[in-house]
Order: sequence, then structure tokens, then C-alpha cells
Amino acid sequence: MRQQLTLLFSLIFVFMQATALAQPDKMITNRDNYFWQFGLAWTTTDDDGQELNPMPFEQLHGLPFPSRLYVDRYIYNGWSAEGVLGAQTYKPERKVNDSIGVNGFIGYFDAALKYSFYKQLGRGAIDPYLGAGLGFSLRSADPKQSAPLLTPTVNLSAGCTFWLSKQIGLQAQGVYKFGLVDILGSSSYTQYSLGLVYRIEKTDGYKSDFHKPKYKLPRKPSRIKIEKSTDES
Repeated sequence: MRQQLTLLFSLIFVFMQATALAQPDKMITNRDNYFWQFGLAWTTTDDDGQELNPMPFEQLHGLPFPSRLYVDRYIYNGWSAEGVLGAQTYKPERKVNDSIGVNGFIGYFDAALKYSFYKQLGRGAIDPYLGAGLGFSLRSADPKQSAPLLTPTVNLSAGCTFWLSKQIGLQAQGVYKFGLVDILGSSSYTQYSLGLVYRIEKTDGYKSDFHKPKYKLPRKPSRIKIEKSTDES
């Protein structure tokens, strides 16, 4: 238990350090930004009830097709907000909270605040990040399932996006979800994901409607000619 708490506080400390590095600066440009990111990923779930002791690979629950959807909205200077929706089925022959033969699924909705180190690494192909947020997990009501049906969670995540082009990247992530019903108990679990992400960039030189030609006033003032009248004698 002491080792588990040490690891937990270490993760919190790392995230706090990332927050300290993320102070706003005045040198930010539109090239540092993007509008949105959208992603689709394959996931595996470690839900054996001992998530701080990683389960062997052959005991992970997974699906052969993508089951995690996520959208990311850029905020400012490396910070972004992410929303996730996904589901994962259990394999009866594998452990779920130290039980065998658990059927059904686990669904989840998560929201997180993320900080990317993309700028610090020179805006290259490697884009690591840390995240923290809240979520809800919904499990099927199997009699062998010892975790509650609905569980709020606190999530800590770490991941990296490897940009294959300006818009498309390969993203790998791990997230630990602390169930708030029983901390470090049956409601907590770990998820790993690997998927593709598409980025919509923000371009430089944006002009508002008031800069369009139809709103511009003539640069040179027009001259009004006044004809001189001659008095007849």
C-alpha cells in the first residue's frame, strides 16, 4: 500500500511540474495552435483489481476494432481540453477484480485537461503530453462483478503523439482511473490505447470581415470641383 501511495503522489508531482512550465508567454503565434483534434483508437483494459501491479499482456481485455472516440479542443499555450467516449467488453477467461467468468462490458465517458510539450521540443514529430480529469464508468450488472455499476473516476494520463504529417498522427496513451467509490479498489482500472488522430490547424493571417475590401474606405479623398462664376459687366 505504501508503494502504491508513493507512486500516486509521484504522478501528481510530475503533473504539477508540467503546470509550472506552462505559464503563458507573449511569443505565442498561431502556428503554435490548432483548432481541433479528432481521434479513433484501439484499447486494452487492465481491470484485475490490482491496477498498480500491471496485469500480464495475455490477461488484458481488448477488442479487434477501435472502440474509443475522442475530441480535443486547443485552449492556449499548450493547454487543451479533451472529451472521450468508449466501451470495452470483458473476456470471461480473463480476470476481472480477481474473478474469472465475468461477462458483459465497461463503458466510459471522460473529460480531461491536457498539457502538451510540443513547443518545448521544437514543434517536431514528437508531441508528448500529460493530462488529468474526471469521468464516469458504467459496468454491466454481472453477479460476479464486484465493482459498482456506475462509478465516478479521477483520471491521470500520459501519452505521446507521433506526427506522420501536418494533420495525421499516431497516438499512444495510458490512463489510470481512480474509482471514487473505493479508492484503489475494485472500481479502479487502467487503460491503454493506440490510435490515429487528425488535427485541424489554425492558420496565420486571419482577417475579420471588417478587413475585407467591401468595408474599406477609399484611401484618397475625392475632390469636389467648384466652377468659378464670372460676373458680366
